[in-house]
Amino acid sequence: MVKTFEDHQDVLIVGAGPAGCMAALVLSRMGIKPLVIDAADHASHEFGRSDAFQCRCMEVMQSFGAPIEQLEHMGKKLYGRTFWEVSPTKQRRTAFARFYPEFLDFDKDYSLAVRQGLIEQVMIHDAENHFDGFEVKWNWGFVTMELNKEQGGYSEVTLKNSKSGEERKVWAKYVIGCDGARSAVRKWAGQYGFRLEGEALPVTWCVLDAVGLKSDHPDLERLCIVRSTKGIVLVIPREPIHGKTAARFDIQLEKSRYEATEDDATRMIKEIFAPYTVEWEEVNWWSSYDVGQRIINGYTVDEKVFFVGDACHTHSPRAGLGLNTALLESHNLGWKLALVLRGEANPEVLSTYASERHKVALELIGMDRKLVELYAGLEKQTMNDFSGEEAAGWLHKLRLFQASNYAYQAGASIVYTPSLLTVTQSGKVETMTIGKPGIVVGSRTRPAIVHRLSDSVPVPVLSPFDGRFTVYILAGDLEKPGALERLKDLDAYIRESKGSIFTKYGQEIDVHAKEASRRMPKLLLPTAHAHEGAKANGVPTEEFPPGRVLYHYDYDDIPQITEGVLPRPHSLIRVTVVATNPVSSPFVLDTLLPLLYPKYSDADEHKYSQIFQPAHFCTDDIPIVNPYRETAPEAGTVFTHPMHAKWGVDGDGAIFVARPDAHVALKTSGVGREAWKEIETYFDRFLV
Repeated sequence: MVKTFEDHQDVLIVGAGPAGCMAALVLSRMGIKPLVIDAADHASHEFGRSDAFQCRCMEVMQSFGAPIEQLEHMGKKLYGRTFWEVSPTKQRRTAFARFYPEFLDFDKDYSLAVRQGLIEQVMIHDAENHFDGFEVKWNWGFVTMELNKEQGGYSEVTLKNSKSGEERKVWAKYVIGCDGARSAVRKWAGQYGFRLEGEALPVTWCVLDAVGLKSDHPDLERLCIVRSTKGIVLVIPREPIHGKTAARFDIQLEKSRYEATEDDATRMIKEIFAPYTVEWEEVNWWSSYDVGQRIINGYTVDEKVFFVGDACHTHSPRAGLGLNTALLESHNLGWKLALVLRGEANPEVLSTYASERHKVALELIGMDRKLVELYAGLEKQTMNDFSGEEAAGWLHKLRLFQASNYAYQAGASIVYTPSLLTVTQSGKVETMTIGKPGIVVGSRTRPAIVHRLSDSVPVPVLSPFDGRFTVYILAGDLEKPGALERLKDLDAYIRESKGSIFTKYGQEIDVHAKEASRRMPKLLLPTAHAHEGAKANGVPTEEFPPGRVLYHYDYDDIPQITEGVLPRPHSLIRVTVVATNPVSSPFVLDTLLPLLYPKYSDADEHKYSQIFQPAHFCTDDIPIVNPYRETAPEAGTVFTHPMHAKWGVDGDGAIFVARPDAHVALKTSGVGREAWKEIETYFDRFLV
């Protein structure tokens, strides 16, 4: 008998891997509760598979707060990369390099190795904190669907339990296919002409996770490429597993994936390392695969069904970008879907998912194809003539290629083309020069630490993710003649227009309406259920007392002491003003702070300012060593005002709009009324 779910769903996410969990996290944080299904059991996701965050993905996870803090302490940080040549007569390190150069300008300038099961669990827990009763429906797979192309219409989706064979139906406005390289959603879309395009290479590789590792090789805690007369192995240090050291070994096999065995891989790895010894207690996970670079010919079916991750592109894991590309795709899509579902954005914004992310995936496929060819060529030449000039040439080309792709691998070079959500002055895509100051529209915002005037605390200027756009006003030195007056005049204009975009779109957030558990979500805690063993031994199993529950919070989630004199947070837009004046200067303390803290007795024209807010007014006065000093020495050795210097702002200042995913959407010249009118025009394009 066919059963139905009781409720219709806004979003059905097919696949509970990292891509599906990221989509669920983003939607949940913006008030949309998705239905997440996965045809497998959660235990199949525990180990192996995707396993490394690169810099841009780390930056996105940072924006979520507690999740990345947990993952950082669970993972293995990779800062160094080495190359080795090993033979019976000579063993030597031929090169050492920092994993990512400093001029890419990331706070987290390393790769973090952490297994897929932990990544998923952290994100699932975050969604649980935003919706009581949220859970992944394991062992439920996608079968087929009847597509409803009407805007706001529900498509009928048939699901099947992989264990019992039971079928159910669910009705969803949007479906996100995150169900991997053998995607059932993509197979269904074949009737509309959707397919993966590309080809497989005649190369078979094996990935093996070894636990309880013991070795006399000195570089196995760095990412290490070892070349010997027996072949080449890529070693990726892992986070501890079962309390023991671990590493991932990646090798090219002579046998096909169907013939290769774990013993074949083990024997080959040990032969490559000889005369070094490499031993382990157990193989935690292993897999063999054929290398193929394929990409789907369309990212969405009528902006109703979307493909994410391996469902829309397949490639080798050599660059460590499968997980990262998938997470950034879900991040890009999730906030756009949420704005449309909340009735705050025009559905046309959904078309930008395909236009932005398809281009990035094409670059990934091209890079991966070249990288695989270089490894295969080096492998072949190594076996033919280990010490010959041609083998040395292949190795040199591999190193140069990796160095030339640092920025792409880290996620620093992505620039989205002009669209409904990204507006350049020329209407054309802007060109970014990696390693130099300045931000171009379409690229990620650059990190900086500034002083928050409400409490003088140094804080990251990059906003936490909550689905809001951030309007950054870089005002420069407010003691310069006319500078503070310009800012006051802008504040007056916004007041005259009755809040401008703040009253036209979205709404004020009443933080008192949130339960305390929503203002301060719980971190992972042991529960009474987890103490069944203790209960059997007569140990009390009560929940933690309320005062000892661990939590985290964002500044805007709790009531502020300025209630009654400042406006409440806005649901769509926040403003952050940054000046270059020292936080302890008489100007800041005696002139600026009185503007930020009006009295309750003041007239309304002195209160409720969208510009002068102490929690969102900062000073850019924390000097740093210039991260571009090697690639752009003309910029100087020290940045006295890092945010202004890195963002390329001087003179009369500038206004930037950062999208919820922290990509720059718009940049103006100056900070006056005319600049603000550009901001209004931008939001008029797609907000409703």
